[in-house]
Amino acid sequence: MLAKSLVRTPEISKELWLLPELRTPQLRAIAAQEAAAADLVIISVHHAEALPKEIKLWIDLCVKQRGNRPGVLLAIFDPPYLGSSSSIQACLHEVAQRGHMEFLARSEEKLAD
Repeated sequence: MLAKSLVRTPEISKELWLLPELRTPQLRAIAAQEAAAADLVIISVHHAEALPKEIKLWIDLCVKQRGNRPGVLLAIFDPPYLGSSSSIQACLHEVAQRGHMEFLARSEEKLAD
């Protein structure tokens, strides 16, 4: 129904970048360019005190290239029992504000034993 009401068919593209790939400056630049052009950026991370340096560098590149275009930044975290990620969540919320993006966060549910 939604597709029929749209003037044009939406383009859906999925790009996946892993942390080791973001360590290479050339790949990090490509990943930032792709994320800057996206309407939805999903970051899936483990609970930790801070984001790895490579992700921070990638985020900064992405925000600079994004301009004032609106979008959504979705952060997905491990199940809550694996630790706290409040500092990462606060960091990503600030990034979303700088990038004129709505911020959403979700913790995955604990898997059954």
